[in-house]
Order: sequence, then C-alpha cells, then structure tokens
Amino acid sequence: MWSKMASVISAKAGNSEARMWMKSRCKAAFFAIAATLATVGAAPGAAFALDCSQVNQLTKSYFNIHFSFTGWTDELATRTLDNFIKAWDAGKIFFLQADVDRFTKEYATKLDNMIQANDCKAITDITNAFGQRFAERQREAERQITANHDFKIEEYLEFDRKKQSWATTSEEINERWRKRVKFQLLQLKESMGDLAKAQEKLTKRYKLGAKRQQEMTMDDVYSLFLASFATALDPHSGYLSAEELEDFRIQTRLSLEGIGAVLRSEDGFTTIQTLVPGGAAAQTGKIKVDDKIIAVAQGKEAPVDVIDMDLREVVKLIRGTRGTEVRLTLLRETKGNSVQLIVPVVRDKVQLTDRAAKSKVQKVELPEEGDVARKINVGVITLPSFYMDFEGRQNRQSNFTSSSADMLRELRKMREQKVDAVLVDLRSNGGGSLDEAINVAGLFTGKGPQVQIRGSEGKTFMQEYKDGAPAWDGPLVVVINRQSASASEIFAGAIQDYNRGLIVGGHHTFGKGTVQNLENLDDRLGAIKVTISKFYRPGGASTQLRGVESDIVLPDLMDELEIGEKYYDYALPWEKIDASQFKNYGQTTGAIPALRTASNARIAKDPGFKKILADVKEYRDSEPNRNRVSLKEKEAGGSKGGNKTAATGARDSGNGKNKGKGSEKAAAKSGPDGESDNEPGEMNGEETDIADDFVLQESIRIAANYTQLISKKSLTEARLLGVGPSKLLASESKQDSKTGTKVEPKTTSPEKPTRPHQRPAASGAIMIKDEAKIKEEAKGAAKP
Repeated sequence: MWSKMASVISAKAGNSEARMWMKSRCKAAFFAIAATLATVGAAPGAAFALDCSQVNQLTKSYFNIHFSFTGWTDELATRTLDNFIKAWDAGKIFFLQADVDRFTKEYATKLDNMIQANDCKAITDITNAFGQRFAERQREAERQITANHDFKIEEYLEFDRKKQSWATTSEEINERWRKRVKFQLLQLKESMGDLAKAQEKLTKRYKLGAKRQQEMTMDDVYSLFLASFATALDPHSGYLSAEELEDFRIQTRLSLEGIGAVLRSEDGFTTIQTLVPGGAAAQTGKIKVDDKIIAVAQGKEAPVDVIDMDLREVVKLIRGTRGTEVRLTLLRETKGNSVQLIVPVVRDKVQLTDRAAKSKVQKVELPEEGDVARKINVGVITLPSFYMDFEGRQNRQSNFTSSSADMLRELRKMREQKVDAVLVDLRSNGGGSLDEAINVAGLFTGKGPQVQIRGSEGKTFMQEYKDGAPAWDGPLVVVINRQSASASEIFAGAIQDYNRGLIVGGHHTFGKGTVQNLENLDDRLGAIKVTISKFYRPGGASTQLRGVESDIVLPDLMDELEIGEKYYDYALPWEKIDASQFKNYGQTTGAIPALRTASNARIAKDPGFKKILADVKEYRDSEPNRNRVSLKEKEAGGSKGGNKTAATGARDSGNGKNKGKGSEKAAAKSGPDGESDNEPGEMNGEETDIADDFVLQESIRIAANYTQLISKKSLTEARLLGVGPSKLLASESKQDSKTGTKVEPKTTSPEKPTRPHQRPAASGAIMIKDEAKIKEEAKGAAKP
C-alpha cells in the first residue's frame, strides 16, 4: 500500500533498511515515459538504485559542462522545485494550493543548499505529500464511479492546465474529480452501451492505477527529481536511467534482440498489437494479433504471471539475448471461447526497418508544348530521424547503421531509376545525430560548412562536410513541418543557405538550436544529457525559437498549435553570428516567386487544401470552447458531447505525418513490445497514403514545376499519376449531412507523474564524449 511506501521514504535517505526495502520492490515504469522499453536482457529488479548523495554528485556533473549554468542559483532552485511539483501533478488534480504554498515556503530558497548537503528531505516530503493526496483522490474517484450522475444536464470539463489554478479547498478539488470521472464514465458508456459495465471497467482501471503507485521506488523518485532539475536548466537537458539509456541505443542503431512484436497494455492485459514481418514471433506461425500474454517463462524456468503487470516489466521479461528461448502463455478469444496456449519463441535480432530512410518514385505528367504530355519521375525519400549506431562506429564496424549511408543508398537507387527531381520528406523528423545532419546535408551540397557550433566560452567551430562532390546535384525539395526539429533544422538551414533546394511545408520548423552531450555514467546509473552549445546555420542565423522558414508555405493545421521551442519554459534566446564561407548555388532564388504563385493558385482550387483551410478556420473559431469538453449525453443520432480537438483536426487534415498529441492512430500505435505513452512529435505514426497526403502531393507538384523552370520551360499543370481518390475526402462527404463528430481524449486512470524531460519533436543534435552523436530523444516504439 502507498501508506507503507510513504512511511519508508519518509525515513532518512541513507537508511539502509529503507534502501533494502526499495530494492526488494519490483521496479515499475511509473512515469509516462515515451521511450523504447527496458534494458535488453536485464532481469527484473536488477537496476541499481540512486541515493541522495548521488543526486548531489549528478547535479555537479551537469554544472561542469552546461552551456549557461555553472552552479546553483536561487532562480534554478525555484525552477527545479516548480518542475518537481508539476512532475507529480501536472493536471493540478492532486495537490491543494496550501500544499504548494508550503513546499514553496519551506524549500524554494533552500533546495540548492539542501541538495549540496546531501539532504533530500524536500524530495521525500513532496513525494509523501503526493502519496497522501493520491490516496484521498483515489477514494473520491471510487466514490464518484458509483455516484448517480446526471448525463442530461449541460456542463463542461475544463482541461486548460495553464489557466487552471491550484484548488484551494477539498470541495473544489473533489468537484474536479466529479467531472473527471463523469467524463470517463460517459466515454465508456457511449462505447460499451451500458453504465454498469462502464463502472466496472473504470473501477478496474483505477485499481490498476493504484497498483502502479504502490510499485513506485525511491530510484524512480530520484530519477524524477533529476529530470526536474535538468529541465530547469533548459528544455533539452535531461536524465536517462540505465533502462532509458539502453532504449536510446536501440533507437540509434535501429535494432535490438527480442521477439519482434508490438505490444499494448489494456485493462491489465499485455496484448499483441502487431507482429514485425520476419521477426521471431511471426516466424512461429502461432502468435496472432490481439493475443493476450498472461505469463512469460525463460526457457525451462517456471512462468511468471504478467496479468496487471506494468508493460515495462513485461517487456523486460520478453526481451533477451539472441538465441535464447522465451515461452509465452497466450490467451486467445475465438468465437466467444477463451483458449490458452504456450508458444516458445527463440529470440533473434530485430531490425527497426520502419524507422530507416526509404524511398519511392512518383510519376508526374506535365502537359507542355502543343499539349504534348511529358512524364517525369520525382523521387520521394522519407527520413524519420538522423540515426546512427554509435556503438558500431565506436567499434569501427565497416557497415554500421546510419542515416547518411541509407540516404546515399536511396539516392543511388534514384539515379538508377532516372528521377528528374528529389524530394526529402522531413516532416515530424525530430532530429538525431549532429554528425549525421552534416553528412546527409553534404550529400546535396558537397564539400563545405554545414553548421557552426558555439560553446559557453564563446568560441565558434565550423562543422564541414569533407567528402567532395554532392551525391545528388539535381532539383531538390525539402518538406518540413512544425515538428521538424534540431538536426532536421541543420539540414534544412544548410540547404536553404546554399540556395541548393526549396524548403516547402508549414510556416517554419520547430525552432531548436542547441546541442546536447550525452555523458555515460556507471552502467547502473544511466546517463545525463546536457546542453553544451548552440548551433547556427552556415549564414550565421540561429534556428533557436524561429526555426527554418519555408520558401513556399502550404496550409497546415499544425501551424495553429502550440508546438515549438518558443512555447517551452527556460528556452535559450535567438542569436546571429558571422556567416561562414560557403558556395551559393543560386538554384532557387529566381524560381521561388513563380513556384509560389503557381502553388497558391492550385491550393485555392484543391479540395484537399480546402478541407485543411476549413479545419484551420474551425480551429480558430473554436477558441472559446477549445479547452473544454461537454459532459452531456446526446440524443441518439446526435453528435457526442465535447468538441473536436486541435489534434483531431491535425490528424484528419491531410497533412501527412501529423503525429500530434491526441491523434488516435498515433497514440494507439505503440512500439514493438513497447507502450504508447507518447508526447507530441514523439510518435512513430503510420504512413499516410499519398492520396490523403495533400501536402506531399503539392510538394511533388512543386518539384515537377521546379524541373520545368530549371529547363527554362513554362510552368504547366502537374498531374500525379497512379494516385487514387482520397479516402479522407470521401469519408468527409459522407458526413456532410451529419453533425460534427468528435474524438475525445482517451479515458485514463489517475494521472501519473510525468517525466519533465519529455519534450515534443526536438530530438536533435547530440554529441558524445568521443565526438559521436546520437539521437537526443528517441521516444516511442521498442521491439523485443
């Protein structure tokens, strides 16, 4: 029970009995961590527990290399305290104003001195206070589940965290829980058709949430504090536990050892969501989608019951060394009957090929002189991230995985297929390796500076691509959106400064212009991620806050959302430094006005963009009611309560890779043997069919017209061949006679503490001690 937990952690941090009790607990992934899951091959409970003195030492490690902070300040202490409180209660539904006032009075000006004296009383005090409030809110939630709610009256649940203040009384916070539970019941009642079933299901979810709280360890608490401290320095510094560090490595090398399955957790059951083609699980021929895993055994050992086990813990049991056996006990529903079966699986290497660069060729018809149609090929290369196998490079492997090697492979394929133009799709590419950003950009610019780096001492270092001529020197278009961040901005900025290609898409990229260093600690402690420098484009401008602006802007609902560095607390300022010396190809300057005019004319008539613009208008008009949802049950045939969310519109607006917050497909898509707690910009969403990707279609048309200008021909209509009708528009037309539908936020158990270092989109520019760079925030899927 939490009361037992609270009594233990209220003891002095150095108490050996407390530490032993903590180590005996099954370590749970309590936080909403949108990262790949678990340490490969690690046994449950094997992680090393942090203690208070290590927290102090680790804060000093940040100060040793951070870009702007060299030690504690009163402001930093206040930021850290605020982050830690919000990490426990971001939704302001647990703590009261009096709690926050007490924390502030007792610790705001003392926290720095306490940590430096190895005194973690503030951490344990706030944690214990949360435990007490959690128990109180849990009881209130359980009471509200069985209460008599009136679903016929018009009232609203407000969910704007920025505007919502801390509740001052128990009555006020209980009212928030009444509406919260009523909303959850309404959702379940509408989907299940029966209030009693909805109450039963919600009760189970809350009990499962309470179980997760009970599994909290002091290691989790100290990790949460370190993350709160790190993000008080700046938005992109962070702390990675040993498990998260291994997840990082998996994401950067695009491979792991396991069974190859995508898992989801639902009402206490770990369920097979998808199987990786060619993976060990798929090759058995016996495991099916929607099978529930109820027990896991290592080889001939006794099976471990995993019902109601945290998904992270299940993943740790399933992952393991290549060639070893894991036996899964599955529960399968078939025509109303439940069948149990045991399937042995020999673990193997799983390649995360869905996250590697890939290409396709789109044929475009251009009616020209005498109305004779000329057909051209536009090569479309999708790059999800700037990945690199750091360990492979460190070990001097000749063929280690990297985005630049894969990009070069795709460009060679494009040449073989005689493409007339290349389009690089960087939408929702959150960044990655600094080296890879330089190497990929160099494939298009050739030898020369790609980015400038300036550290805290004020010295500027120019980072060059040194391999000579470009691999592709023909027409180039780069597609971006608000979630193209960091390394993506280095690439796009270099292409734009060199006048080497067109930047099209949303108004501008994310706006991250900082470089992080990943400092490996003891394997049991993980790593610290510290902002050590800022980067600047070859022309001297920073991408910080402002991003890279598109040459040709295409309508995108994402531009209406609060996505980007400028919305973060404690973001560093924009700056400009002297330009470096680089080649100006002059390929785009004269072409942009004509291409922009032609694109705008098409957009004005295009049904797909009319839908996007209508969604933008609807979103703007919805501002008064945007952050609230109706708790009134609608009559049969009417629309459900609530209003269409911004993310719903972004998902449905035909702008392709919208992996934004609230997107049902993205949120439901968890990683292989992973979970689906993803933040905006951190989701590895499904590919959108080009017929429904209006932004990609228009970008291809721009690329086709661009080839005409380069060939000194007049611009004509560009018709994409082989593209079927839009399912999105067809579905929309069927809804014309109906009232608007909605997609509500998913029903959840009580809010969990949130890792402060979770940041949307900005997954970029990482540097390692030996100059290798890896992806900053590899969030989302994982595959055992």
